[in-house]
Parts: sequence; C-alpha cells; structure tokens
Amino acid sequence: MLSTSGPWDLRIVSWNLWELRGDLPALIEAVQDLEPDVLLVQEAPRFVLPTTRLSWFARQIDRKILLGGFGGRGLAILATDEVAAQVIRRGTHAVEQTITDLNSTYPRGVAAVRLSVPGGRSVMVSSTHLALQEDNRLRHAAHLAQLVRGAGTPAIVGGDLNETADGPARSALEPLLTDPAPQSEHTFPARGPVRRIDAILTTQGVTVRDARAVTSTRRVDEDRLSGASDHRPTLLDITL
Repeated sequence: MLSTSGPWDLRIVSWNLWELRGDLPALIEAVQDLEPDVLLVQEAPRFVLPTTRLSWFARQIDRKILLGGFGGRGLAILATDEVAAQVIRRGTHAVEQTITDLNSTYPRGVAAVRLSVPGGRSVMVSSTHLALQEDNRLRHAAHLAQLVRGAGTPAIVGGDLNETADGPARSALEPLLTDPAPQSEHTFPARGPVRRIDAILTTQGVTVRDARAVTSTRRVDEDRLSGASDHRPTLLDITL
C-alpha cells in the first residue's frame, strides 16, 4: 500500500513477456506472487489483437494499463490502482533507427509515466527495449539520456537492453543511469541464463532497498519460470 503522507515504498518489476507466447499460467502466477506496484513490459503483444490480449493479461494480474496496446511499439506499463491515481502525464514515442536488416525493422521506443510523489515531487518511470544492432542501441541510449536529463526528477528505466553493463550503450548511459543489482545475476536466456541483458536502471534520488534478477517465486519454481518467457524478470524495491 502506498503512503500518501510519507516516503513511498514501491516495487517495480521489468519483464520481456515474449508476446505472451510462453507458459501463461506460470507467467501470471509469477507476477501475482511478485506483487509489483509497477510492471514494465517489453515484447507486449503487437500483431493479433494487441490491446485485447494486453487487457486480458492486465485483468489476470489485477493491474491497470497505463500505457500499451495497439501502437505501443511492444512496450507497456501496468500498475496498481494506487499508482495509477498518481499519474501526472504519460506517453509512448518512437526512437529513430537505421534499417539494415529484418531485425532492425522492429519498432523501438520509450513508454514513460510521471508519477506524483508525496511532498510535491515526482518520479519518471519508463519501459524500453533496445535494438539488436549496436548503432541503433547507441542512438537509443542518447535518446534515453536526453529524456532523463529533461525530466528534472529522479528516473527509473527498466527494459530489455540487449547488451550487458560493459556494452557501448550502457557505458554511454553511465553514470546517469546505473544498475543497482548484482551483475552476476543473469537474465537471458531464461533457461540457463548466461548474460544480464535485462535491468532496471536508476538515477540519483532513488533509494534502493533490493535489486535482483528473479529466479523463482512462491508458486513458480525455476523450471516453470524458464517457460514463462525467454527472459527472466528483474525486480527493484525502492523508497522515494
């Protein structure tokens, strides 16, 4: 439950949902167990009834869709009623990229919401999915940096970043946005992960209480979690 008079404790989970092609009961149960105040989604449904399918998923986990669905570029932000009531503004926009092959045609962008925080302050929370191509990732990182600097408020960016912390795009974002979780906690591929390419990055002004890759939940063991998506989720507990 969010406080309306003191510091906020928030749980944020970021997860590439593989367009809901995995083990749906495991996916739903895992999110229910994790109980995120905010769920940052990459690879939300894009082709067949994207809004209907995302709405169905949101109902299963009892969350409101703040952003996502048709035209959402595969990104979505879902939240509890309490968080949804604090939205100041929201928007999804494209990130320009160079088209070189079929993989580079996947639409890239940023979905972001600004939330009111007790005391008259605010925080920006966003979901993003960086490209497979290095030049496009660098362009995306520059876009994110401009967005975060222009926000004038603490910011949190969760996503499938398609590179590890020592990659060029991640390096370009340092020290503006950092990953507080252990880099040894890998997220991809979900079954036997060997790389940490999914993360929730934070700016200064965010007090981190816990940051980790999720390997299992109360009802979903590691084997079932590995079938829910081709990525593992990442979790961030913060105080604002």
